[in-house]
Amino acid sequence: MHVLPYAHRAIFLFSLLAGLSWLSGCATPPASPRGDHAAARQRILATAERLIGTPYLLGGESPGGVDCSGLVQYAYWQAGIRVPRTTAAQLRAGQPQRRVLPGDLLFFHGGDGAVSHVGIYAGKGQMIHASSGTGRVLKTNLSRRYWQQHLIGGATFLGEATAPAVGRRFENSGFSG
Repeated sequence: MHVLPYAHRAIFLFSLLAGLSWLSGCATPPASPRGDHAAARQRILATAERLIGTPYLLGGESPGGVDCSGLVQYAYWQAGIRVPRTTAAQLRAGQPQRRVLPGDLLFFHGGDGAVSHVGIYAGKGQMIHASSGTGRVLKTNLSRRYWQQHLIGGATFLGEATAPAVGRRFENSGFSG
């Protein structure tokens, strides 16, 4: 998997955060094909919020314990949306997004370029994710340098093309440099 060069990654993150800043001031999102999924987004976020503090458990996918992709799978399942189980499969199946909305997914690499982590964008520059480092689910500010340097991109399962696109990768969608 290709990784964005630092300059492209910084521009992407700036664009992502700048694009998101206008969302926080709006009480009603603009009409769009993705806006039809507001209830699902709310349910995903409400489920993820309830799981904050839940123990990190490798392979976990329930309120008793979750890993990062298990958190995503469980929160989406509660909204009636099926997503693949692993982070890599979620990345391949999601519809790549340059601007994510609350409830969409953010993917990160661990330094070698391969996807290794996923979180749910919570709005206002934050994500909810299961952290193996802290051993629990938490809400994290995306302005931290680590997240900026390891961001691969965003994806949604809540848009016009909600059916997973088999084999879709970020290299084919403009996220790579």
